[in-house]
Amino acid sequence: MPRYYIDVRSHFGTDEDPSGIELPDIEAARMEAAKVAERLLKSWAGMLPHYSNEIMIEIVGEDLRPVLIIPCSEIG
Repeated sequence: MPRYYIDVRSHFGTDEDPSGIELPDIEAARMEAAKVAERLLKSWAGMLPHYSNEIMIEIVGEDLRPVLIIPCSEIG
């Protein structure tokens, strides 16, 4: 099973996923990224909109290249 890393990019910098997660495919990785984004948006609910609108969830493959970038605004 491939390993995907779910990184969070924002105005404040990048929070890289150091261990990743084994998932069957990119769709499963996208669903995992959506869970991460939902938790972030919930915990950062008081953040100014222009900061929260800049948060991106980046799915990185085993080769450490970006596979998919999802703006949190598309998830929340």
